[in-house]
Amino acid sequence: MSPDVSSSLPVSGTFILAALGFAAFSLLAAGPTIAKREIANSDWMTVCKSELRADIEATRRPRQAVPEVPDLGNMLCTFYPELNQLCHMIPDVNAPAREAERRARAAEEARIRRAVAETENACSCATSVYVEKERMSLALYAASGRLTTPEPVENRNSALFRALRNPACGMEG
Repeated sequence: MSPDVSSSLPVSGTFILAALGFAAFSLLAAGPTIAKREIANSDWMTVCKSELRADIEATRRPRQAVPEVPDLGNMLCTFYPELNQLCHMIPDVNAPAREAERRARAAEEARIRRAVAETENACSCATSVYVEKERMSLALYAASGRLTTPEPVENRNSALFRALRNPACGMEG
């Protein structure tokens, strides 16, 4: 004959099942839903995008100073118009350097545009990583009716920025 377990508990089995069900509901649904709703109502996405854009702009390569060398062909034609054919044979020595700088600047602008276009994806990724990593804290926050505020919930923006630097979001550093 097996011992009656339910009679030795201070509460009924139904209460335990209800408490476990409420905990599971808080863990799987209520906590993440409340977190996503509060993040959407906050200015997180705006702050995240502006921080990332500032970080990207900080990596911009400084402009290369192309030394100004006098255009000998143009100077020669100015003073001696009769040497017009010779003037066009003397190349502009700055032209290759200016062209290289123009190409480098265009490549840099394209890199910055691509990186800025990815900021929304990275910020959304950080939200998802935060919700997954802090699922227990969010469940406690939701189950307590928002009376108990764990540290990751209280300092949500810093936790979100830590999540943003997660390798899964591609914004290491």
